[in-house]
Formats: sequence, C-alpha cells, structure tokens
Amino acid sequence: MDRIRQIRRIGIPILIALFNVFLIFHAAEMVGAAKDGVQLWFNQVLPALLPFAVGANLLAGLGFIRLLGVVMAPIMVPVFNVSGVGAFALLTGLTSGYPMGAKAVAHLRETGQVGRREAQRLIAFTNNAGPLFVIGFVGTGLFGSTVAGYGLLLSHIAGAVVVGVLFRFLWSSEPAQKQATPQVSDEAESFGQVLGNSIKNAMESMVMVGGYIILFCVVIKAVELSGLFSLLAIFAEESQLPLVTGIAAGFLEVANGAKILTRSGEVTQATLSAAAAIISFGGFSVHAQTAHFIKQTDIRFGLYLLAKFLQAIIAGIICWNIAPWFLPQSHSAIPVALVLGDVSFVGRMTNASIDFLLLAGLILLIIKLCSRVRLALKPNF
Repeated sequence: MDRIRQIRRIGIPILIALFNVFLIFHAAEMVGAAKDGVQLWFNQVLPALLPFAVGANLLAGLGFIRLLGVVMAPIMVPVFNVSGVGAFALLTGLTSGYPMGAKAVAHLRETGQVGRREAQRLIAFTNNAGPLFVIGFVGTGLFGSTVAGYGLLLSHIAGAVVVGVLFRFLWSSEPAQKQATPQVSDEAESFGQVLGNSIKNAMESMVMVGGYIILFCVVIKAVELSGLFSLLAIFAEESQLPLVTGIAAGFLEVANGAKILTRSGEVTQATLSAAAAIISFGGFSVHAQTAHFIKQTDIRFGLYLLAKFLQAIIAGIICWNIAPWFLPQSHSAIPVALVLGDVSFVGRMTNASIDFLLLAGLILLIIKLCSRVRLALKPNF
C-alpha cells in the first residue's frame, strides 16, 4: 500500500507536467477546446442549472426540506429505504441536473438529516442529468428530435429508479431515519438574506462546474490529438468509429461524447442507447464535481461510482428496448400502423420481453452481490 502511495505521489505530478508540456506544443488547439468549453458552459449549462440551483437553495434555506420529508416519507422509505427528506435530493437532481443532486445529498448529510449509510444509498440514484440538458441539448440540439430526447430522459430516470431500488438492499437492516414534525425557527433569516445567500452559493457552484467542464474539454481534445481515440479503430469498423469514440469520450465528459455520437448524422437504436448510457454514467467531469461536493462528508466515492456504472448499463438496456418508439424516422408512423421500421410490432414486443427478462435476471444477480458486499463491509462501515 505504501508503495502504491509513493508511486501515486511521484506519478501524478509527472503526468500533470507532461500534460502541461503537451498544452504548450498544441496551444492553438487547446485554446480552441477551452473556448468550446466556455461556450458549452455559458450557453447550455449555466442557463439550465442556475435558476434551479437558486431555487433549491431557497427551498433549503426556507425549511422546505423537512416539510417535503414528512409528505414523501410514505414513498421514499418503502421504495428506497431512505427517509422522506431524500426526496429533496431526488427532485433537485432530476430538475437541476448534474451535479446538484450530489450537492443536495452532501447538504443533507452535513446537516445531519440523513445517516451515513442512508446518504450512501441516496447518492446512488439522485445525482442525475436534468430534463433541459437531456431533451433540449442532446435530444433537440444534437439528435434533432425532441421525441428522441423524451426517450433518453425516460431511460435515464428508469435507470436511476432501478439503481435506487437495488441499493435499498445495501445495509437494509438499518432503517431510514424518522423525521420530526417540521417546526418554524424563531431566529429564521429574512427572505432577503436567504435569497442573497442562495444566489451567492449557486454562482459559486456554477463557476466551479464551469471550470471542470472547460478542463475536461481540453483533456478530451488532448486525448484526441494524441491519437488514443484512433486506436479504437482496431476494435471497431470505420462505420462504428463515431459510436465507439463517442462512448469513450462520454465517459470523460458527457456533452462532448454526445456530440461525437451524432457525427454520423444518423440517429439509430445503437447511438440512442449509447447516449442513454453515457448520460446516466455522467462522465468523470461530473464525478470530479461530485467528489468536490462530498469531500467534507463520509460518503464513499467508490460506491457512488459503482452505482453510476450500474445505472449506465441499465439505462442503455432500457433505451435499446424502447428506442424504436422514439427514433425520428419511427415515431411518426406509430399511430398509423403497428409497424416500426421493417420489423413487426409483435416481433419487437417479443424481443423486448426477452430483454426485460434478461434485465430482471441481471437485477437479481446484482441484489445478491449487494447482499454480499453488505456482509463484507458490515464490520467496517
């Protein structure tokens, strides 16, 4: 272990130094990539995240979390084994997008509203992409189809729910915390103070998110210039190269990966499913932001990352089955006849049923593995 730490202390600075040298030799390309990152953040991410971030901060500052916890407890406790206040993190993640769900979970943990294991279960399924990004940017902007965006969003949310149900079995012997009746504090801040703090906090978060987006845009461009992406041609045909490259880039930064997926100019079942997978995974750009928010808590980053891998696989499988109903060339024909493309409706339903049975088997296997992980971690967690 000490040797690994020593290698890490020496190796990481060397890699960063080599990366800086690479930036110098490809300054023009790197500046262009940074500009693309700034435009992506300013034109797409900031307008989509900032209003929701301010709203979430306002709700937290005005004591809405406890009220929501009482209302949502009958759903959150039996389904996900988390207390009702977890609904705040879930709704924040689904409306605001990455990484605001993780930030909400960190807030709940730091304020003691959820326990350690409960926060671990909660972050597994609440840090998600927002509908403006999925439908607006990816669906309409990149794939040229709002309907395709709805298919991606449905797959994404379904994958998150499945992961949440799976993780409820992790440390299932520890029940969710009971919530007290909401009380109004006599020393509550004025609305003006809460609003000012909410805007300040939201802008600080947005600047941090923008920095990560710009950095990973530069990293992806550096990887592309180094020829690493071209090595993927060994494992894929030329026609499939945008698909493979898009998935690889999407695991670094989801927006750039989605852009690469659409380079072929054709929306297919495979590209839509790949987009659902990388959106659900989030990319290491998002995970770096998540690590920043949870670093002051005792939430384990490794288990969170495992959850995102599972969500990517499950969302990809779900999207593969429902994609024929959301492809641009197919959805307009659904009301006319029960024929989608060149495959009959009955045939598609049969294939979908088989795939869902396989997915159910995978879920049962994952539940078994979660039980074993729980037993292995019980003495130390």
